[in-house]
Amino acid sequence: MRARAVLGAGTILTRSTPLYDIVRGEVYRATDETSLEIPENAVVVPGSRAVKKGQAAKWNLSLYTPVIVKYRDEKTDQRIEFEDLLR
Repeated sequence: MRARAVLGAGTILTRSTPLYDIVRGEVYRATDETSLEIPENAVVVPGSRAVKKGQAAKWNLSLYTPVIVKYRDEKTDQRIEFEDLLR
């Protein structure tokens, strides 16, 4: 995980789960040589993606995936400072 990245409550990161960046339009994955790397200042939250094949598609199922929804800004920093004060 790069500097200043933020993980939202309930976010699960695994080697086999792709990370979708809806801000930059990228998908990050671990490889045989490298682990999954979270970009600097990324704000990652739990999300889901639709399954588009087979019976799962007929049943409208979706799978868990972490999602980058934004990159840190002043508002994010204020929220993190507030959470630190509460701890």
